[in-house]
Amino acid sequence: MKVAGITLPPQLAQAFRSCRPHFITAVWFSFLLNLLFLAPAIYMLQVYDRVLATGGKMTLFYVTIALAVALLTLSALDAIRQRLLARAGIRLDRILAPQILRRVMSSNQPSLSVQAMRDFDTVRQTISTPTAAALLDAPWAPIFILVCFLLHFWLGVLAIFSTIVLIFLAFRNEKVTRARVEHANRSLAVAYAAQQTAAFHGGTIRALGMTDAMVKRQLGQRSLGLKEMLSAQFIGGQYSATIRFFRLFVQSAALGLGALLAINGDISAGAIIAASILLGRALQPVEALVGGWANLSSARSALANVAELFSTPDESEQPRTLLPDPKGHLELEQVAVRVSNSPRPILAGITFRATPGEILGVVGPSGSGKTTLGKVIAGVIRPELGSVRIDGARFADWDSDALARHIGYMPQEPSLFEGTVKDNISRFASWRGEAAEAVDRKTVAAAQLVGAHELILRLPSGYDTMLSGPSGSFSAGQAQRIALARALYGDPALIVLDEPNAFLDAEGEAALTGAIEACRARGACVIVIAHRQAILRSADRLLVLSEGKPQLLGPKQDVLARLAAPARKDSAA
Repeated sequence: MKVAGITLPPQLAQAFRSCRPHFITAVWFSFLLNLLFLAPAIYMLQVYDRVLATGGKMTLFYVTIALAVALLTLSALDAIRQRLLARAGIRLDRILAPQILRRVMSSNQPSLSVQAMRDFDTVRQTISTPTAAALLDAPWAPIFILVCFLLHFWLGVLAIFSTIVLIFLAFRNEKVTRARVEHANRSLAVAYAAQQTAAFHGGTIRALGMTDAMVKRQLGQRSLGLKEMLSAQFIGGQYSATIRFFRLFVQSAALGLGALLAINGDISAGAIIAASILLGRALQPVEALVGGWANLSSARSALANVAELFSTPDESEQPRTLLPDPKGHLELEQVAVRVSNSPRPILAGITFRATPGEILGVVGPSGSGKTTLGKVIAGVIRPELGSVRIDGARFADWDSDALARHIGYMPQEPSLFEGTVKDNISRFASWRGEAAEAVDRKTVAAAQLVGAHELILRLPSGYDTMLSGPSGSFSAGQAQRIALARALYGDPALIVLDEPNAFLDAEGEAALTGAIEACRARGACVIVIAHRQAILRSADRLLVLSEGKPQLLGPKQDVLARLAAPARKDSAA
């Protein structure tokens, strides 16, 4: 299926097909609307050729009533058509918005995903604009041209010539502005993404005195897109002005031609006015399209971006067999992760197993790939090579959300989300329909496990305190304890903690150690990534990474002894 010359992926095509009844009905309404637009021309013919010639006042009364009824019907049909187009946009939103949001949240291409919802809203809103209505009116212009021919041959010729000129100007406008609009949209998308990043790190920017520099940088990025958009708007404005001049001139010329034909006795006096009305109506949709061409070009570019987002299959949409709850048997085999434009992989040849009731510590210098390994184990990113399995099943064999409920993950940055403290700890479980009583019970249990219960009770509204940002009003340590409670919510079988004690004080670190040991005691598989070895006191085994590759793996004491051996040799030397 193609829309505006863009081949739509199956999901988009299906969504647009579901709106076909709305579009077909709108097309039929457009046909009726354009028939009713003949009413003013017919009225003028009756007034000049019958009423004035015969002095029939009752005839004038009845044709005026008929005109009023026709125009009221026209207005009603136009309003209903706009509602149909708006309903089509809402239907598209109901079908596609969940899919787009899911793809955005699972995408590893930020440049593609950040703009996705904005692009979709551009497409959706354009469907219900007057410009879209003009698109539906344009195909019915031949009706008015045909009536012009019925009035007189030369009036029809003038109508055809004028339409051809306007279509040529519209085509030129589209050809000249399309590339500029598409380039402007891409540049503005990059600028919006950079602005979001800067706003998120606003405190750091102020603390480092980078406000003016970042403002100038953002303005520079915006100016690239705005210059192209402004250029396209200037060119479109020139074409729009030219078309408006031409249409007004042709309407006046139709009066002059009609007067000449009336002088020669070829048409009646009423046909002079009728011809001008008909010609203006035939050209009006083309003028409206040119005036809204920038919006149409933006919508086409936005549709192409949304189609690109759907161009790759989303594995989360594939049906999967329901697997039993995992016990926590973790297995990685020859896992490798590479980023584009990187001379070497972030991870390579990672192979190990971890079992329920085991704590595996992952250590290594900065840049060794520890955080990336944690993301792979937690399912945040998928490896290019190798496999990750839990209880023998590949991660791809699971529904991502269903598996994630059995995985507890705490990233380096304890990102909290807008919502209540309870929402954050419970992973917004109430929004997916989990019973409120069960959510409350598991939320409190997780907070108590990490020693955050008393902290939360001291908040203004306790567990119902609203957070307005990534960490709300919490300190980094408090936010980390909330994030830790979230990771342990629901007693997950596999737990991945990345630098879990980075912001904790002694009390918090003691609570963390107790929570980790409690998880091991109930049979969870725990992966702890750490720089500070104090948190690894309870670890059963250690994995040492260096430059993305495994260097040592074994019982904690053996690994620590092998790491200490070179240091002792150096000190002895």
